[in-house]
Amino acid sequence: MRPRLRAAILALLAVLALSGCVGPARTTHTYESKAVRTANDSLSELQTALLSVNTSLHGRLMHAYLETVLSESEDAFSSIQNTFDSIQPPNTPRADQLRASLDTLLSDGSDGLAQLRILARRQDTAGLAAQAHKLTATAAGLAKFAQEHG
Repeated sequence: MRPRLRAAILALLAVLALSGCVGPARTTHTYESKAVRTANDSLSELQTALLSVNTSLHGRLMHAYLETVLSESEDAFSSIQNTFDSIQPPNTPRADQLRASLDTLLSDGSDGLAQLRILARRQDTAGLAAQAHKLTATAAGLAKFAQEHG
C-alpha cells in the first residue's frame, strides 16, 4: 500500500475512533431503549462497587483491591453516563421526562461512587458502610427505572 493512501486511511480511522459521538435517538421508543440499557449498565457498576464494599467490611477483601475495584467502577460508570448524556433525545415531553429521571439517578450514582472511593482511600469503614447504604437506594432506583421502562 502506498504511504499516502495508508496515512489517509489511518487518519480517517483515527477521526472516527476519536469522534465517539452518539447520534440522535429518532423516536421516543428508541431513546427509552437506550435509557434502559444505560440504567442496567450503570446498575451493574453500582452493584459491583456495593458488593466489594460489603465484602471488604466483612474482612474478606484486601483494602488495596477494594480501592482498585471502586476506582474502576467509578470510571466505567462515568463512561456510561457520558455516553447517555451525549445522545440527542427526540423532541417529545416523554423523552425529556425520561432524561430528567435517569440523569438524577446517574448523578446520584456518580457522586456516591466518588464518595466510596474517597472513603476507601481514607480507610473510613464507618463512612463506607453509611455511603454504601445510601447508594443502595440509588441502585434500587436504577433497577426500578429499567423495569418500568424495559
